[in-house]
Amino acid sequence: MKILLLGKAGSIIHLIEDVAGDLRMAGHIVTIVPTRNPLMNKSVERVLLSPAIGAPLAMRIARKIRRPGADLIVMLGDLDTFPKIVLETIANTPGRPPLIAWIGDRFTDQAASVANLFDIVAYTDTGLRELHRRFGFRSTDAFVPLGATRAVRRLDVSPGRASELAFVAAPTQNRRELLAGITQPIAIFGPGWQGAKELVHHSRDTRRIHEQELARIYARHMGVLNVRHSRNVLNGLNQRHFAPYIQGTAAVTDPQSDLRFCFDEGKEILVYQDTDELNELYAALRRDPARAVAIGLAGQRRVLACHTYAHRFDTLAGLAGVKTTGTRRHEVAAGQGLLQASFANISRRRA
Repeated sequence: MKILLLGKAGSIIHLIEDVAGDLRMAGHIVTIVPTRNPLMNKSVERVLLSPAIGAPLAMRIARKIRRPGADLIVMLGDLDTFPKIVLETIANTPGRPPLIAWIGDRFTDQAASVANLFDIVAYTDTGLRELHRRFGFRSTDAFVPLGATRAVRRLDVSPGRASELAFVAAPTQNRRELLAGITQPIAIFGPGWQGAKELVHHSRDTRRIHEQELARIYARHMGVLNVRHSRNVLNGLNQRHFAPYIQGTAAVTDPQSDLRFCFDEGKEILVYQDTDELNELYAALRRDPARAVAIGLAGQRRVLACHTYAHRFDTLAGLAGVKTTGTRRHEVAAGQGLLQASFANISRRRA
């Protein structure tokens, strides 16, 4: 299958590159069409997107899309900030393939003019589907969770893992409050933690963490702590629920209702309800690191069988009525059919 990916290249979360890498491993032909150049001044970008001068940047993107003859176009990004003129140009292109948005962050009702240009808007969070319906968007909506890429090399963990949980994320108030109450040391990574003086009992590496280094962090720690981003997430899972398992590393997460669609709690992922329960769980793992190893390996089997980005694009292609035959298929466990059926059962078409 030929797939065009639209979105911001070079972002800190590396999403579009991760998706492309996994799809190529599955035998798909993937072209990334950046909709925003992070090196371009935003004022210059606004001028180049202005209809008053013919929106030359939008037309350039549209020409790139017409050239490869894609089977599917998927936009990864934010409904509130995606340039409408770009999407209008693409949506109105004669004979274009199905146009899908895959969205993971909250949005406002002002996003309707963008959302309604897509054939399908797939959300990584069931709570975002509720917003879609509440705001009366006309496009088809679906639930398609995030996943993991196999394009990141699996690292050798034979030298052993540190007995700490790693936390790689941006600081938010709810995260700072939780971390302040954890009594045993956490290894914190990422920019912005310099001023969190209440976290002096935890180590902090405040550099920007790049993709391969992130894999090393996951591989070298007992587990990965996950705390939701309070401003963006409603019910959904983020990349930290999936990516650590490529390295066979257990995820320890706060409760989120969409977990039930992806993991067997207690066997493939560990869940805490509050700071006290997290402290108890963390202490137990440090006493019995073999349990963290078992959770990490069980979660790894589930992710590789059901939760790669190639699996997700099989779902998106199916929703759009696009056949994926003719590509080198990735391995699919027997349980995947049931999982994909569960996604289909909670997806619906709108008139």
